[in-house]
Amino acid sequence: MAKIKFSVFLLFVFFLGLTSCQNNNKQKEKKIYTVGITQLMTNPGIDAIREGFLDEMNKLGYIDGGNIRFSQQNSQGDNSVAQSIAKKFVSDNCDMIFAITTPTAQVCANEIKGTNIPLVFGAVTDPISAGLVNSLEKPGGNITGTSDKWPTATQFDLLLQLVPTVKRIGVVYNPGESNSEDNMKVVRNVCEEKNLKLVTVSVSNTSEVYAAAQSLVGKIDAFYVSADNTVITAMDAVIKVSEKNKIPLLPGVSSNVEQGGFGTLGPDYFDVGVEAAKIADKIIKGEKAGNIPVSTAKNFEYFFNLKSAKATNVIIPDSLLTKAAKIYE
Repeated sequence: MAKIKFSVFLLFVFFLGLTSCQNNNKQKEKKIYTVGITQLMTNPGIDAIREGFLDEMNKLGYIDGGNIRFSQQNSQGDNSVAQSIAKKFVSDNCDMIFAITTPTAQVCANEIKGTNIPLVFGAVTDPISAGLVNSLEKPGGNITGTSDKWPTATQFDLLLQLVPTVKRIGVVYNPGESNSEDNMKVVRNVCEEKNLKLVTVSVSNTSEVYAAAQSLVGKIDAFYVSADNTVITAMDAVIKVSEKNKIPLLPGVSSNVEQGGFGTLGPDYFDVGVEAAKIADKIIKGEKAGNIPVSTAKNFEYFFNLKSAKATNVIIPDSLLTKAAKIYE
């Protein structure tokens, strides 16, 4: 009888130990931090932000499939898909969401309401007017991230320095994007200050960009590509019209210069992703997102494309080329 009791006791200890191991395994599984990454569409700037984020997270010690798990999604410009992605991240109870661009961040901000999921945004031009934060210094709520607000006035100074005969600026933009509308207010003010005539054409999707750019030929002296994801994604269409008609093109996004346009002054978008990763690291280590100031681009560098410059008769002096962060030939 004593032997039977002892055997039962051993079985109890064995199953208790097994349960404990299973619980420990579950606890270990819970320690794998999950980050949902969602981007509006594929283009050089957005992709560079994502790559910078992932690269820096790796350097900070977060190994995908090890102590962290990244779920990367792309809505390909479809807002309803972006919403579905955000809903899935919330239903999966992701520990954090990294949303790249203003429209994507706004969708995610709406979906995380009522949850404890922190949202880090990447490259939101004006997070205050986008309704994401209360202020850059004290975002509030459970949202923060990086702003890529461009030095628009200085970019136009560069254009006028290289092409002083410019009087009329052509811009194709999508008024349906809040970030684009915000940036266009800045562009209008800059053009007024510099006594430049602004000629605009609106589009609703990427397929309309080429025809819109073509319609500006003969009416403008230079193109400017503003903070508009629709047009940036169809950048090749604007470049084609620019180079074919020898109209100088000033890209607002530095990462687009590799495709074409004579050059610009702006932040490196890979670095924008790096800054977002540093913010994510702070949140993982216990800081509340709403208490972390929004990181804003402070250092701007020159980016030039010599091939595109030549195609549009823009001569870039050595004094500027020596200052360039990147030169594409």
